[in-house]
Formats: sequence, structure tokens, C-alpha cells
Amino acid sequence: MTNISIKSISILLLFSLVIPSSVSACTGITSSNEMITLMGNNEDYIDPDTYIWFNPSETEKFGCSFVGYNGFWAQGGINEKGLCFDGFGTPFNPYYVNNGNKPVYRNGNLAEKALEECQNISELVNLFDQYYFPALQISQLFFVDKEGNSVIIGGDVNTYKERNFQVCTNFFQAHPELGGYPCWRYDTAFQMLEQSDEISIDLFKNILDAVHIEQFSPTQYSNIYDLKNGLIYLYYYHDFNNVIVLNLSEELEMGYHSYSIPSLFLDDSESPSKPSKPEGISIGKSGNEYYYSTSSDDPNGDNLFYLFDWGDLSVEEWFGPFESGVVINISHIWNCEGEYNIRVKAKDTDGYESDWSDSLSVSMPKTMSINKFNLWLFRLIQRFPILEFLL
Repeated sequence: MTNISIKSISILLLFSLVIPSSVSACTGITSSNEMITLMGNNEDYIDPDTYIWFNPSETEKFGCSFVGYNGFWAQGGINEKGLCFDGFGTPFNPYYVNNGNKPVYRNGNLAEKALEECQNISELVNLFDQYYFPALQISQLFFVDKEGNSVIIGGDVNTYKERNFQVCTNFFQAHPELGGYPCWRYDTAFQMLEQSDEISIDLFKNILDAVHIEQFSPTQYSNIYDLKNGLIYLYYYHDFNNVIVLNLSEELEMGYHSYSIPSLFLDDSESPSKPSKPEGISIGKSGNEYYYSTSSDDPNGDNLFYLFDWGDLSVEEWFGPFESGVVINISHIWNCEGEYNIRVKAKDTDGYESDWSDSLSVSMPKTMSINKFNLWLFRLIQRFPILEFLL
């Protein structure tokens, strides 16, 4: 067998202050009447590793669902009160400056905080007025509430809905001279909404289909929120013939959980096999580097990526690609003493994911009382992990 080694020193999960500005072509739409309020979005980006996750309500926090990427920085979301949003990368906005009269928001994603604490557009506008949020120099946030009110938070200027619909893409409507306009996606969506006499899921699906992207930064997923009924219509990779409908209340009742969006749509028979249980040292010392091996097979012989969960809240990343069936060795450093469970999953180049492997328990004790022989044996096992299973 071939063995491949990669060194990975993981750090604690950190969120960037900036929403990825390389999102170059996203489209958001909303329309409402007395009976229905809908908000739809195409997420256009180069990264196919997309997720939807659910955070149930807590004390002084509303239950929310978010969509985004592996780093779990929300690109969009909806809360149990019928408030939703999506984010849009934009050209740099030189007019959005902080004159020192507002505190800089440094505690993550202010849009997530808005869904956790706000019920409507009025409340979220008041929230954003309290802070200077640096991400708004290169992005804007499109919010809609279940009563049909909507606003584009654009840093220095907020743009409110003036008709029974509103459209948002990747230019500042208050400053089109900064770039991104004319925009064919904006014009197409605006025209289709203006000419329609109905507000329906089918209309929104057709609009999102008309403005989807297939080149360079393709539409990775699309979602339509039915805000009055708490329903999420989810589409994958600009395929609008297949939809999954999620009930927000039912999902929140299941507690904290997430789904890989591709895995919701792809055939399990095409998925890689469950990776072998990670093999490596089970007792070590914090601050040292240890290697762990695993392998998986793909039914079509596709190359594979591997994602390790080290049990310490470190940043998760996919390693690869590797040939199907190859035993890989990945290293990790635990910086704190404690008990950890390691598991791993595989993903092929088409996005099909395996189940999680069985877990390996690892201990990084505070003290290790060992004599010279035990020290020699410990170091020998470090070099030849297979001895741990033979002794």
C-alpha cells in the first residue's frame, strides 16, 4: 500500500471579520402580499462544500437556520420569527467609515446576531445602527421579515423596498458608480417580478433559474424562504427540478444539527465507504505532534478528500485529493490536556460524502509518571504505532 503524510497543525476556530468578498455573482429577491412573503437567493461561489445548520432557541436567542460553507460563517439564514437575510459581496465602499462614534463589532457575524435577537426589520436596523461592522465595506446584507418589509443594509445607506418586491445583487444601489452595475441578473429578476401578477414558489424558482450561473463561480445552492409558514425550499447546484422542503420548527425541535447540502441530494450508493477507524497513539502529551491513519474506497474509483474531527473544536479542513483505497497519514497537535475522540469522513470529487468512521479515544493526561523503560517503550510506540495493538 502507498502511505501519504501531511502535516496539519490545527488552531482554534476563528471567524474572519469580513464576509468573503470574492462572492461575485449572487442574487436575492423578495415579494409579498397579505397572504404570502417569500425571499429567494442564489449562492454563487467557487466552493462546493456547502451546509445548512440549525441552532435551537436559547435564553434571549431565537431559534435559527443558517446556510453557508464549511467554516460555518453564515451566508444567509432564517429565524423562528420569520426574519431572514442573505449576504452579497460588493465593490469597496469608501463612504462607509467609522468616525469613532460607534463601537466596532468584533464578536463574529453581526447578521447572525440579528437573527438571534431581532423579530423584524425595525429591530435589526436599530441593532446595526449601534455598531460599526467592517464587513460592510465590501458587502451588503439583504433582510426580509414575514410582514413583507425588507431592507438592504449597505453600510452608509440603507435601501428599503419601495414596491411589493425588491431585488439585490452585487452592487450598491445607493452608489452604482462604485461598480457592478449594469447587472443583467438584477435587470432580469426585476423585470420578471414587475411583470408577474402572482407571488409563488414556482415564480421564485423560475427567476432563480433565469439568473443562475454555471461558469467560474457557479450557483452552488439556492433557497426560497416561505416566511409566514416557516418553510425552506432548498435546491442544489442550479438544478431546479429537484427540491427538498424543510420545516423550520420541526428541524429546530431536533436540536443542534447540520446537513451537507450536496449529501441531501446525492445518491448514497455513489458515496465512498465508511473510512476505517483512525489508527495511532491513544495516549500522548499535549503540545506534541501525532499521526493518524485511515483509508476509504470509492465505488467509482474517484479520488477522495478526508475530513478529521479531532474533538477539540479546531478548524476542520478537507485534506486531499488522494487515490481511492490509499492509506493516508494526517498529523495533529492537541494544545490542551484532556480526553478526545477522533473520527474521519471521506468525500469524492463529485461531492458524495461517506458516513463518519468509528471514533478513536485519545488521552492527553496532565501528568505521565513513567520510568526509563516506560519512556523507551512510549517513544518506540510513537515511532511504530502498530506496537500499541500488539503489546
